[in-house]
Order: sequence, then C-alpha cells, then structure tokens
Amino acid sequence: MAVRMDVGAVIENQSKNLFQVFLTILIAVTAFVEGFDAQIQGYTAPTLTKLWHVSKGEFSPVFVWFQIGVLVGAIGLGNLGDILGRRRMIVTGVLVFGLFTVAGAYAGNVPELAATRFLSAIFLGGAMPNAIALIIDYSPHRRRTFRVGIMYTIYTGGGAAGGLLAAWLVPHFGWQSIYYVCGVLAMLLSGVLFLFLPESLRFMVLRRRRPDVVAATLRKLAPGMDIPLDAEFFVRNDVEKKAAVVELFRENRAGMTLALWGAYGVNLIALIFVTSWMPAIFADNGISYSVSVIATSLFQAGGAVGSLVGGWMLDRPKGILRLCALCLTAVPVIICIGHAAEVQPILLALACAAGICIVGTQTGCNALSGALYPTTLRSTGAGWANGIGRFGAITGPWLGALLLGMHLSLPIIFLLVAIPSLCVSILLLILNFSQPRDARPVGIPVPDSL
Repeated sequence: MAVRMDVGAVIENQSKNLFQVFLTILIAVTAFVEGFDAQIQGYTAPTLTKLWHVSKGEFSPVFVWFQIGVLVGAIGLGNLGDILGRRRMIVTGVLVFGLFTVAGAYAGNVPELAATRFLSAIFLGGAMPNAIALIIDYSPHRRRTFRVGIMYTIYTGGGAAGGLLAAWLVPHFGWQSIYYVCGVLAMLLSGVLFLFLPESLRFMVLRRRRPDVVAATLRKLAPGMDIPLDAEFFVRNDVEKKAAVVELFRENRAGMTLALWGAYGVNLIALIFVTSWMPAIFADNGISYSVSVIATSLFQAGGAVGSLVGGWMLDRPKGILRLCALCLTAVPVIICIGHAAEVQPILLALACAAGICIVGTQTGCNALSGALYPTTLRSTGAGWANGIGRFGAITGPWLGALLLGMHLSLPIIFLLVAIPSLCVSILLLILNFSQPRDARPVGIPVPDSL
C-alpha cells in the first residue's frame, strides 16, 4: 500500500529553514512593492493639482478610480487563486500592475491618470488576496495572523518609503519619476517571482495537481523527511469546495462574513481618507509640504508597527477582542490630531500613533479574511473581503473632497474621521461572537502535536 502523508501536519510542525526564509522574503518584497504602488497618487496629488490647475475635488477621481480598480480586481481576479493557483495570479498581477503604473507617467490630465491607476489597481487587487492566501497556506495555525502582520508591515513600509522617496524625487526629477521607479521595480519583481515563488502545497494537494512538485516542495520545507516515491498526499480537515462566494455564507459563516466585510470596509474609510488627503488637508491649514508628507509617511511607518501588533494579537487568546481594543484606541488619537497643528512634534507623534491603530486594525481584518476560511475558500474569502471593503475605500477620497469643499476646521474634520473607528470596534465585537461554533476560533493557539 502507498504511504499516505498529511501535508497539513508537515506544515504545522515545520522548523525554520532556508526555504521558509526565502518564501517569506519573496512575499515581503511583493508586499513592499504593492504598498509603494498603492500610495503614489497621494504623494503626487499636491504637485499635480498645481501643475494641471485643478482643484482637489477635481483630482479626487484618481483616488476613487484606483479604489474601484482594487475592488474589481479583488472580486474578479482574487478568487481565481482558488481555481488557477496562488502563484499564477501573484506573478501575473505584479507584472501587469507594473506596466500600467509606468503608463501613468505619460498621463497629461486627470482622466488619463485615473484610467491608468484604475487598470493598475485591478491587477494589484487580484494579487493581494492571493499573497495573503499563500502566506497562510504555508504557516502553522499558531503563527498565521502574525505572518500576515509581517507581510502588511512590509506593505505599509513600502508606502512609507514611497513617501520619503517622493519627497526627494518629485522636486528634483518631476512627478513622473515616482511612477517610473515603482512600475519598473514591479516588472523586475514579477520575473523573480516567476522563477522562484512556489505554489501552495495545500492548494496542489486539494486540487490533485503535480504530486512530484508536492514531494519536492515538502523536501525543501522539511529537510531530511523520508518521502517514498509512491506517497499519496492529503490535507486533514480540509475538503474540496467550489470556489464560489455563496460558500462564504454556508455552514454558519453568514454572520461572520458580513461582520468581517463591514469592519473591513468601514475601517478603510478612515485609512484611505488619511493616506489620500492628509498632505492636502495639512497644506490647506498652513503646514508645509515636507511636514505634510513626513506626517503621512509616519502614519505609514506607525502602520508597519501596527501590522505586527495586530497580527500578534490575533494569534493570542481572545485575539479578536484584543484587535477591537486597538481599534477603539484610534478614536481619541484621531480626534487629537485636529488639535495639534500648531505643535509639529506632537502632530507627527499622533500621526504615527494613528497609523498603529488604524493600519493595525486593517491588517487584522486582512489576516482574518484568509484565516477564518478553509484552504479552498481562502483566496475567495480574502478577495471578497478586500473587494467589498473597497466600497469604504471609495468613500474615503470622496469624503475628503467633500470635507475640503466645506472648509471645515481641522478639529471638526478629524472628529468626523474618528467615527469609522468607533463603528469598526462594534463590528469586531459582532464578528467575535459570530464565528461558527464548530470552527477553530481565531486567537486559540494550536498545540504543537497537532
């Protein structure tokens, strides 16, 4: 009889090795480039509104269409990772969003830039949920959300680095330079991913694909393990399901899914508002361009820390409740930003603290979008949460243009921006008590012997 091997058990009991480190680096670099690309329209907005003689409201379609593109890509392409494979969707997505980012450097007006950012965002949105699914597929249960946290730490680090780079590149080489750098970097990365990024072991086993590749990958993941030539591979507790959105609502998952979508989307209202409009809002209130961009970069840098914090929290007992507390902390922090314009050190510190809370919460939602679902629904779950959540991201830029047009004071603006964080904390409470009773709750570590 052929020897049957549980691939999930090998992943659960894996030890640190070169393969694992290399995979983490590949995903981290991918997340860095995605984070870089997602923020460049915000960093070039102050320059382009002056260069093209348009108001901030007239420039807002660039932000809105980018978020619509991520929505389309996450829903339309994200779930293809559960059908075609995570690796294929990540490589293709990174290559094509890099091409359209370079195309953005040739835009001469708002509609042209909005079109290129929309097309770039479609493939960025398709790559992101598959990167989440891949890192979870290779992670033991007790470390899944923390590893997603690391991924989003690098993602927000890419956004922060983009801001610092833009502060130097744009004044010296023009706004187009940041689009060239990001797009070319993405295209080069796609070649590296094509050569070295592995496919998900769980996906290949459940889809009954390439047992030879499964065996070779297992030998890299667990060096020294004896794998017979006639071995049969399986994944315990995971059954093959059709990768369809309706599956996200079956087996008592409806309440959990709806609460997750709501928390994901409402938190993105505050997150995208800040990253899109903070430089412009500060500039309108007499704060210099350099300080405005640095404040936004510090928000992203704080988000990098928050991503680790959010991921770490979810791997602890009562993880979702811990994440809820982090989100609730954002409310007073955001309100205080509106009262700190005159004291720049405090303003910068508050921007960093807001990043920890808001981005940390978003990273937690990203991790939950994959971790709450079985393997064959992981890309679908992450893709739909990301896609539906983008309705909130679309609202963020629109809200910014609306508030700027109303000429409200800085304290009133940030008082309004604090409301989404309060709502998200309530939705996370609902999510915590909506997990199916027969499912393993997030935040309960798995014994090493499993």
